[in-house]
Amino acid sequence: MNAFGKSLAMDLQSKGIAVAQLHPGYVQTRMVNFGGLITPEESAKGLAERISALNLENTGSFWHSNGEELPW
Repeated sequence: MNAFGKSLAMDLQSKGIAVAQLHPGYVQTRMVNFGGLITPEESAKGLAERISALNLENTGSFWHSNGEELPW
């Protein structure tokens, strides 16, 4: 999936379209019996911030909702 995102970013960059891959974090949901580290609201806020910061210079990156760029 990461390689697909990077490839898509390269293909779309010349068209002015930026692509990001986003990790929501360990979110307090039913799926993890509400044992996550952040609330759904915190995750959504962080993801919205990552999307707002997306541009053609950082296209193809993989980001955690907390702003950390994740290696892959």
